[in-house]
Amino acid sequence: MSDRFFDPRVAVFDTGQTRYPERPPFHPPTAYPEYLFGKDEVDRANYVYDAVRQLFVLLGLDVERYGTREWNPLGALIRPGDHVVLKPNLVISEHPDGLAGIYASVVHGSLLRAVLDYVLIANRGEGRIVIADSPIKEVDFSRILELTGIGQMVAYLNARHHLGIEVLDWRDVQVTRDANRVMVSQQRLPGDPRGYRLIDLGEKSMLAEIAQYAARYRSTAAVYDRAIHAAHTRTRNLYSLPNSLLQADAVISLAKLKTHRKAGVTLSLKNMVGLTNEKRWLPHHRVGSPREGGDLYADTTRVDIKFKERAKDVLITHAWGRWAAQVLGVPLLKIYERAVKPFLDQQSGNAREQIEDGDWYGNDTVWRMVLDLNTLLFYANRNGQLCDALQRRYLALMDGIVGGMEEGPLKPRPRLAGILVAGFNPVAVDVVCARVMGFDYRLIPQIRRALERTWLPLGNFDAQNIAVKSNLARWRDILRSDDAGLGFTPTRGWQGHIEWTSKETPRA
Repeated sequence: MSDRFFDPRVAVFDTGQTRYPERPPFHPPTAYPEYLFGKDEVDRANYVYDAVRQLFVLLGLDVERYGTREWNPLGALIRPGDHVVLKPNLVISEHPDGLAGIYASVVHGSLLRAVLDYVLIANRGEGRIVIADSPIKEVDFSRILELTGIGQMVAYLNARHHLGIEVLDWRDVQVTRDANRVMVSQQRLPGDPRGYRLIDLGEKSMLAEIAQYAARYRSTAAVYDRAIHAAHTRTRNLYSLPNSLLQADAVISLAKLKTHRKAGVTLSLKNMVGLTNEKRWLPHHRVGSPREGGDLYADTTRVDIKFKERAKDVLITHAWGRWAAQVLGVPLLKIYERAVKPFLDQQSGNAREQIEDGDWYGNDTVWRMVLDLNTLLFYANRNGQLCDALQRRYLALMDGIVGGMEEGPLKPRPRLAGILVAGFNPVAVDVVCARVMGFDYRLIPQIRRALERTWLPLGNFDAQNIAVKSNLARWRDILRSDDAGLGFTPTRGWQGHIEWTSKETPRA
């Protein structure tokens, strides 16, 4: 399906429902003609499985044989003997709103089960299937597998049908925080059993455009160090990828329809941040304001916030930062947040005055890292060498049954959307998803720049040529109308900037 990578078709299936099936292993609602397993393995309440089938039909996948035992919708993507990676977004394992917040943040196991069954049909029981992600450093991976039902689902299929499906946490380090959110320890993890490969994008990196500011790069995954400065310099842009990914013949991205504080949205392109084990090397923002060559906050951000952000930066980038945070940082921060910040917030009339942590539309760093990781996914071969031709077949699916809005990606509020989206190209899928959410994709740098880039292209087409297939006319016309979409609320730092207003000229 690499020949379909630049096929600008996207399918949107509106399910009309907004609750996930509750019982793993999420069998289909009926034994479809193509179903591999027994008629006793059905769950009549699982509408998500049928929605995935309809999504494949809308995309035109093997439609000639739909409804027969021979239907194989992923047959052009996956061949017998292939190494297949399914990459779900499993970014968090805790949320202030409990399970409802978790469902707004991560991909649900019912979507994964349906896709997995069609992978099994396509590979005919041969080859290797890996389900993997590299979530944020604090995540309890076993817990998120349990909460989403993925762990129980895979355990069932492996035990009953001897499938040998692997579930991998690609991280090699996990961090523990105390009650005050201070990082107090880190533990080594097994990581990828096939190891990792370091790849230097060098001047092919999107960061090359801002290489003069390399000393300002900061990663939210830093653990009292500046490891990022060894990975990214004026001439070097180093990333670490698991060999389980690089060996893949096909990759299926299962992303989440939600907002993102630093990137605006986290969809198919942003989902690939979960490919790397070495999170400390990922540039998320640049210290300072734009006038100084940074994007941690705006030029007009309040002095108190600038001071707090500079202090945080000093603590997180030095080995003594843990001690200083516990002894000085936490007590001072509590005084500031209780006695000073509320008063100053009331006096602030401009949202830009409160921007912090790179969480705004002026973040000019994170989108570059996102596109770098997508470049590696599609153009790095098994040995980690960058090639001119696409190296893997690909399919993107979006879980929008319950989406996430406001302070995503880690603390979004649920938005009951009831939709699934799929396509052959991540940029095309993200264009459509942004519009469905009610956002202007032209004002989201990771989407706009992916569309514009001509070398090692990620989206080699005009967005207006994307053909949207849907069971509802509203979504078929979404790129040609001024429909405001589902009205997702952006994160605070993006409000008033990316909301859709017109199909004509976007805001400056």
